[in-house]
Amino acid sequence: MPGPAVETLRRFGSVEDDGQRYTSLLELFTDDAVYYDPLLGAQRGRDQILSFMQHMEKVVPLAGVTFRNWEVEADVSCGWATWDMIARRPDGEDIVMPGQSLYRLRDAKVCFVADYIDPVSYARLRPDGPVPNAAAGHGLAVPYAPSPSTVHDRPAEALLRNFWALQDSGDYALLAPLFAENAVFTDLVYGRMEGGKAITDYMALMKTEMPAQGVTFELVDAAGDETVAWSQWWCRFPNGAVPGWTLHTVRDGQFTLDADYFDRAASKALRTERESSASG
Repeated sequence: MPGPAVETLRRFGSVEDDGQRYTSLLELFTDDAVYYDPLLGAQRGRDQILSFMQHMEKVVPLAGVTFRNWEVEADVSCGWATWDMIARRPDGEDIVMPGQSLYRLRDAKVCFVADYIDPVSYARLRPDGPVPNAAAGHGLAVPYAPSPSTVHDRPAEALLRNFWALQDSGDYALLAPLFAENAVFTDLVYGRMEGGKAITDYMALMKTEMPAQGVTFELVDAAGDETVAWSQWWCRFPNGAVPGWTLHTVRDGQFTLDADYFDRAASKALRTERESSASG
C-alpha cells in the first residue's frame, strides 16, 4: 500500500493540470530543502526554490513544454517519481524525454529532490544546448549512513543495505535471492528482465561481465522505508565514472522492482574513449 507521502509527491505532477503554477509547490518544502535541477543546478532553501519555481512558471509555458505519464511511489520519508517531458523542435517533431525524481521527506515536508532527465533524448531537442548534468545531483542530501538502530523499522532500507554489501563482494549471483519471483529488473543496456529465472540468469552474466570490463560500483546515497527505496551510485570504469540511480519497490523483504538508470551520454563518451585508445 502506498504511504502518506504519495499525495505530497503527486502534487508535483498535478501542478501541470493546475496551469503550471509551480510556485504553489513551495509550501511542500522544508526551510532547508535542496532541489536539484539537471539544467539549472542546486536550489538551496525556500528563497532559492521560490525563485526557481517563478522561473519555471515563465519559461515552461513559453517553451511549450509539458509533463506526462507522472507515476509516484512513496512511503513516509522517501519516494520517487517517473515522468516524461515533452517539447517540440522547430521542425515540428515532438521529443519525449524520460525523467525521474528522487525525494526525501522530513516531518511530512520535502527536504530533498533530485531530478534527472535523459541526456540523449534531450540532445535531440537541443543539439547545441546545455547538457543535463546528472553527476552534480549525487550526494546533495546526505552521504549514505543508515542508522543501525532504526534500520529494522525500515525493511526496504535494510534490504537495500544488504544488496550493496553483497554487490561490493563482486559475486552478483548472491543478489538473485533478494528478488521476488515476480520481480521486474530493468537495465538500460541489457533490457527488461521479468521473473526470478530471468533475473538469476542476468546476475550470473553480471558476475563475469562486470569484472571482464573492469567495472565496479560505489554507493553515494540511498533512502528506504517500508515498500519504497532509491539509491544514487557511481559506475566506475578503468577510464572514468558514470553517475547512476536506481528506483526500487519492496514487498515481504524482497525487491519487486529494480529500475536502473545512468547518464547515457557520459557512458557513450567513455566507451568512445576506450575504443579510440584500443584502436590507437
